[in-house]
Amino acid sequence: MRSPLHHAERTLRRARPLLGTLVEVRATAALEASALHIAIDAAFAAVERVQRRMSFHDERSDVSRINAARPGEVIDIHADTHEVLSAARTLGDLCDGCFDIATAANLVRHRLLPAPAAGGAARQPEPGVTYRDLELLPDAQVRWRSAGWIDLGGIAKGYAVDRAIDELRAHGVTSAVVNAGGDLRCFGESAPIHVRAPDEPSALLYLGTIENASMATSAGYFCGLQIENDRVDALVDPDRGTCIAWERSISVLAADCMTADALTKVVRLAPQSALGVLQCLNAQAVVIDRNGLRACGREWLRPPPAGSPATVLKFDTGRIASL
Repeated sequence: MRSPLHHAERTLRRARPLLGTLVEVRATAALEASALHIAIDAAFAAVERVQRRMSFHDERSDVSRINAARPGEVIDIHADTHEVLSAARTLGDLCDGCFDIATAANLVRHRLLPAPAAGGAARQPEPGVTYRDLELLPDAQVRWRSAGWIDLGGIAKGYAVDRAIDELRAHGVTSAVVNAGGDLRCFGESAPIHVRAPDEPSALLYLGTIENASMATSAGYFCGLQIENDRVDALVDPDRGTCIAWERSISVLAADCMTADALTKVVRLAPQSALGVLQCLNAQAVVIDRNGLRACGREWLRPPPAGSPATVLKFDTGRIASL
């Protein structure tokens, strides 16, 4: 059998609808085309596993079984789900609770999530429940102190991107980019970074490039609701206990995509303490609003050449919204 080192490098690019968005994988390696397809298949399979275990909508998922559990009932979950819950707890503690995965009841009340399929009257969340009420036990087990509902939509997509990258590396891929609807991670090559303009979401702004890093962007471009005179997005302010609007585009760059994904919410909900959290986690935030663009934290982003304006790319908003 010939060594992959004897093959010329080739690049494949494929996409699948997963995680409620379009997940794209671009991979380069000195492998046969069939081996490169196998590597990309493995990356998609990793994303599918995260979706299956951490979906709020699938009544067979770990999240749904946690949401159906009564206080004191011990639930066995997959180690991956336990890892994400642990990361969410650590971040919640670091930002004094502004990142809280136990706010799903607020999203349901605002019709931004459907009520859990297994959420009967006896399993309705109790008032004031937070992520701290979900005990993380050894051996990938959890237990509620008080009944609650969790949603991992603010962190699991980034985790899925990280697991896809792990699979590509394990299969001998030398450089790759995985992009799940704006949650992106690359290694071995640089990736251009574009974000939608908050005032004109049909335009993409070119911010620069990253290399061997991750980026996640959160904003309320297409998925919010108008309630009377107020707009709300799938973002819960824990102090007010209600959904609020993004009102800006927030991108976070970090070493891994799970951290970047979760930190976009921290930057929006706790702007006064966000810099300290970003520095603690070796991350950078880029915020675009009506006042322009500003950045803080470690400089992962390589900006466009000095003196050159950001590139604006137009695309069809209606088509993007329908994907």
